[in-house]
Amino acid sequence: MHDEPRTDAERRALAAFTAAEPPADFADRVLAALAAEGRSEPERAPFRRFFGLGAPRLVGVAAAGVLAVAVAAVAAAAAGWMPEWTGLSRHVPEVIQAQPPRDEAPIGAVLPEGPPVPALALPADLADRIDAYVGAFGRNYGEAFEFHGVVGVVKDGELLLARGYGRADLARESPIDADTKFRIGSLTQTFTAIAVLQLRDRGLVDLDAPVRKYIPDYPAIGGRITVRQLLTHTSGIPSYTDAAVFSLGHTRAVAAADVRAIFQDQPLEFVPGTDFDLSNSGYFLLGQLVEQVAREPFADYLRANVLAPAGMRSSGIGLAADAIGHEFDEDEVLVPAAERHSSAYGGAAGMVSTAADLARWDRALRTPGLLLSQKSLDEMTTVVRDEYGMGWFVRQDGGSTIAWHPGGVEGYNATIARFLGDGITVFVLANTEAVDTRAVAYDLAQIVHGGAVQPPREFAEIRLSAPQLARYVGNYVLTETTHKELKGLVEEGELSAIEQVRVFRTGDRLWMNVPEHGDKWMHFMGEDRFFFKDPSATIAEFGPPGAPVAHLTLQAGELRFILKKE
Repeated sequence: MHDEPRTDAERRALAAFTAAEPPADFADRVLAALAAEGRSEPERAPFRRFFGLGAPRLVGVAAAGVLAVAVAAVAAAAAGWMPEWTGLSRHVPEVIQAQPPRDEAPIGAVLPEGPPVPALALPADLADRIDAYVGAFGRNYGEAFEFHGVVGVVKDGELLLARGYGRADLARESPIDADTKFRIGSLTQTFTAIAVLQLRDRGLVDLDAPVRKYIPDYPAIGGRITVRQLLTHTSGIPSYTDAAVFSLGHTRAVAAADVRAIFQDQPLEFVPGTDFDLSNSGYFLLGQLVEQVAREPFADYLRANVLAPAGMRSSGIGLAADAIGHEFDEDEVLVPAAERHSSAYGGAAGMVSTAADLARWDRALRTPGLLLSQKSLDEMTTVVRDEYGMGWFVRQDGGSTIAWHPGGVEGYNATIARFLGDGITVFVLANTEAVDTRAVAYDLAQIVHGGAVQPPREFAEIRLSAPQLARYVGNYVLTETTHKELKGLVEEGELSAIEQVRVFRTGDRLWMNVPEHGDKWMHFMGEDRFFFKDPSATIAEFGPPGAPVAHLTLQAGELRFILKKE
């Protein structure tokens, strides 16, 4: 769900046809013509080169944008964080009061010295360059698309820069700084993996033992799934946050049994160990495994054994966030998100943290023996399948090894990227869904390493009159050729979500309705092309030029969907 298309191949192909009334199979012929043209892949945003992602899906929700479900499917190698466009409630989120710790284990302020790393000279104007880059968000798209959150740069475990932007609560003046608490979504999984590997280091958990050894009441299928497969997202257990019935936790704490009931009796997606698919169910179970082995709540184990040794005073599960999560509604106005209770996410996505604490987290991970043995630290960042190790995605780029992870729950998104060679870590925490923190983290890393970055791409809108917009109104159905082209890339059930869309007009606005995913405002950019302002960066193009509209092409990253007008 995020990459920006940077190609005009579609317009060139469409222009090759005459402006006469097109035949019934016109849209299918366009797709065939594009294939015959032998066009190259659309230019990828630099972020893709760096992190190797398309539009991921994850925690609590599906992918954002017009092609939310379908685009999410090709991101199996991605981290799946981005919340879906839901039409968006104006419900004010329940504020969960912080719970006092159950013990008073001291939290150290100073960590042992980390290993030596190569020197890296940071740009002298680093802060000014970051300010200029972040300040460009919303310049064309408006206030709702400004960046609200904090960015951080860590070198050798020391927080060199933390810049807060926007407001923690848009309803009042509430600045953001390094100590502002954010929900971090599936970044929680990096902590959950540490907890499990700690127990392995202590001889209490065998990674190759079946899940039922540690969670005896799990169904029989747990005898065929190992702890290692949960850690590496190779278990085949479907992710419960993708389920239509995932409606738990909006008003109160929920029992683990209620969460497990969503997924534990569902068929596996594949034979365990034979494939990779992100599964929040797996990491929810790992939180339960820790509870069973340690004989204490997962939040308590995490605080005493992971967070306290790392010096993370303001992080944990069950804490209240200072920054209120926001989503943007159909009128592209930011409104408070309807948050779920952390018990609905547990070891998959239940944590709160701060910029200052994430710097301490990075330092702890660079200090063998503090949380894990060197062997276990290395194992976390050793790729098992599809650029994923244990709790971390791992990329090789320009000779550097980068361990990174995105995360998100309703109203929040976050990304951390750790350069294992030169001691640099960058992270971004946001309390809106309007800005993709993965892209910000990539550009931030470029700036830190002395590279040049372009300001965020925000298209200029051109106003059309109501009669001009009427040309595009109609129902559009996915072509058979497109269906065949995407089979295997997009799961059948997910592809069906884009089988038919409706384009309609209200006043001087054009909208697209995707069944079960709400209405999206379409903004005209010229030459029969429209853009959407949400992070999916989907482009819609109608054609053929100069003739009655016969088809609609939707381009989202590397995915192209051609739909015929009924």
